[in-house]
Amino acid sequence: MFARVQRRTAKGETKIIEILKPEDLASYKNLIDECFGSSNHLDKYRKYSENQAYTIFVIKDGDDVIGSVTQYTIDLFTFRFQPCLMVFNVAVKPSHRGQKIAQRLLQHVIENAKEDGYGSVSLTCLDDAYSAHNLYENLGFKKAGSVKYDLYF
Repeated sequence: MFARVQRRTAKGETKIIEILKPEDLASYKNLIDECFGSSNHLDKYRKYSENQAYTIFVIKDGDDVIGSVTQYTIDLFTFRFQPCLMVFNVAVKPSHRGQKIAQRLLQHVIENAKEDGYGSVSLTCLDDAYSAHNLYENLGFKKAGSVKYDLYF
């Protein structure tokens, strides 16, 4: 469904968008830890690969995962924009920012979602993540007229 895609970086290097492989899970966890401060235990990320509703796309520099986006497929939903994709864990290592890695990953998800007949792509973003707001809006995302509620245990 989602093939590998080659794109050239500003420096002319070829970076490939690929689906996260089991052998890259530790590198992926390091990326998430570095970008978000901490993350789940490695075993929880292994469960993503077992659940077909999740797809984690990554860009690597050698064996090092330097960027990622996770999509979650929701095929049954009550609104007109079904089926839809939820996007989360958009992350790029600070040392690799400014190379349009997050933009390329999100464009990949969006293009494939359109081709595969999805009605929408949604995401949640922190109120004060202004650079992320700019990225999402530049890709065509609009702020939704809804309120997010959480219940933590």
